Amino acid sequence: MSIDISGDLSGIRASQIQELQNLAEIKTERTELIHSEILAELIRLTQLWNREIAIYLSRPGSLLAAAVGRHATVALPPIKGRSVGKHLRCIHTHPGGNYSLSPLDHSALSSLELESMASIGVLDGQLTGIQIAYQTGEDNPYLVNLSPNDWQSFDYQESLKPLSKGFSRGTKTLTQPSGERAFLIALEESDQESQDNLAELRELTRSTGVAVVGQLVQLKRYSQSRSYFGSGKLEELVHRVQETEANVIICDDELSPTQLRTLETETGLKVLDRTALILDIFAERAQSREGKLQVELAQLKHLLPYLSGQGQALSRLGGGVGTRGPGETKLELDRRRMRDRITQLERELKLVLQQREVQRRQRTKSGLPIIALVGYTNAGKTTFMKNAMEQAGSRSDLPVGENKLFATLDPIVRSIKINSSLEILLSDTVGFIRKLPTHLLNAFIATLEEVQQADVLIHVLDASNPQALQHAETVQDVLKQLGCVEKPMITLLNKIDKVSDEDALNHLTQYLPYPIKLSLTRGDSLKPVWNYVSSALN
Repeated sequence: MSIDISGDLSGIRASQIQELQNLAEIKTERTELIHSEILAELIRLTQLWNREIAIYLSRPGSLLAAAVGRHATVALPPIKGRSVGKHLRCIHTHPGGNYSLSPLDHSALSSLELESMASIGVLDGQLTGIQIAYQTGEDNPYLVNLSPNDWQSFDYQESLKPLSKGFSRGTKTLTQPSGERAFLIALEESDQESQDNLAELRELTRSTGVAVVGQLVQLKRYSQSRSYFGSGKLEELVHRVQETEANVIICDDELSPTQLRTLETETGLKVLDRTALILDIFAERAQSREGKLQVELAQLKHLLPYLSGQGQALSRLGGGVGTRGPGETKLELDRRRMRDRITQLERELKLVLQQREVQRRQRTKSGLPIIALVGYTNAGKTTFMKNAMEQAGSRSDLPVGENKLFATLDPIVRSIKINSSLEILLSDTVGFIRKLPTHLLNAFIATLEEVQQADVLIHVLDASNPQALQHAETVQDVLKQLGCVEKPMITLLNKIDKVSDEDALNHLTQYLPYPIKLSLTRGDSLKPVWNYVSSALN
């Protein structure tokens, strides 16, 4: 028996295509979803070709046609001599292991009026699972999930009986997840680096209230300047975002205008880069007029290079993550109006800087030394300030430190009397983060000038974070940009109650200047900190 095999067969040997052709000789029983020999061969060829393979089976179990495609590009072939109808099932493989049906699969189930559509997850030559969707004649198909261990005991013929009787209210149907669903992408030097850095991007994304539904990484040596990802990885991205039903893509790097437009065109989704995501968080957290001015100025400067009239980069700003702050007002701005707004914001921010300079002179006249808190975001700087005030007997008017990135955006300065001979001005500043662009740093110069004016720096570091050393290096890099790396500095190794690797903690104490181990949430004494501050000021 001969069947039609269509699709992308480039680079596949004729003998291997014949192996797929030979599967037509195997008949699937009515009780079986798919014959075990056919399934095993589909998995083997999928792993060998790294392509999707789709087959049609009739209800009696005859294999009628097959198609091969790269990721989401596989097209279902027409069946010669018969119309595609309610007694045909389509079964296809998903390289990469995700066996969930994609939106395109659900669409094909409906448009081709198939009896059922099944997807087979394939990873490292093994079955990861099977998902089947049945046509019910309603908006939502009926779904069945099968594990690698129970698919052979599944009775396909029995599963069709509810089709003629209608499905009960208790039947499981597909529900579309609500809200924004982000798919993360990154370029990295090594696989280990990608896992660590994507963990931070995932946390950044979740802090905006957006669910993360998937991620994809490519080594930098395979990237392309025009499309960020290489062509093959870009095809995989299209496939993965369809599988996961993502509606926004977030990149761990700052994208060029060309890269952003290419990704949006190829995927059909809104695309944000790392800078836009951080600015979105800033916009949400800014409370003071100064902070809001800084955020809007940074957002407009970031967006300006992406504009080409009312083009693609503007149309993506229809709502959701990446649109807080000036948000939808950008839709009404052309280049000239945006530049005018930037000029106006810079003028207003200059006035704010002048006011801050007056306040700074007044503090200088008081003769009190300035101690600035610096550190990676979510390391515990605000918690330190709150503890310092309480342990000094001052009433804290600060909110409880929150376990989220950039919980504090606006600068906070408080006078604290440590003892009878030492009173200081303690300043909390915006947290630093990896890959912080220079223009973003400049936008928050009013905040960061507190660091430049400080007499002593207290570097708060989350010692329990596996990336603690890299975080410390990021802080050092930012301090270098600010010209503050030579200032006296103490290192607070915070959250030691959560440290599981004592060797790593000891390594930090050897690498970082004047380390002090403590746990701020445990309320450890800050006396060792003030002892060093006193000696540094004398």
